[in-house]
Amino acid sequence: MICAGCKQEIDTKNERYTHVEDWAKEVLVNDSWWHLKCFGKAMNRDVTLLEKKAALMLEKAGSIINNLPPELLEKREEFVI
Repeated sequence: MICAGCKQEIDTKNERYTHVEDWAKEVLVNDSWWHLKCFGKAMNRDVTLLEKKAALMLEKAGSIINNLPPELLEKREEFVI
């Protein structure tokens, strides 16, 4: 088995590893094998600067929308592409 994180072979007799499955209702979409250390690093990585900026922009957008007068919110148009 190949680790989805580091792309190295997993020595199942001597290393700790984990199996991750991704299900959409009753359909298996994807599965992967990971060294336990690689999986831990992937799950506990630091947030990037871009992710921090995106979160700040979403927070600001939410506060702007929440402060709009009700008459503006009623006149929304939806377009289907």
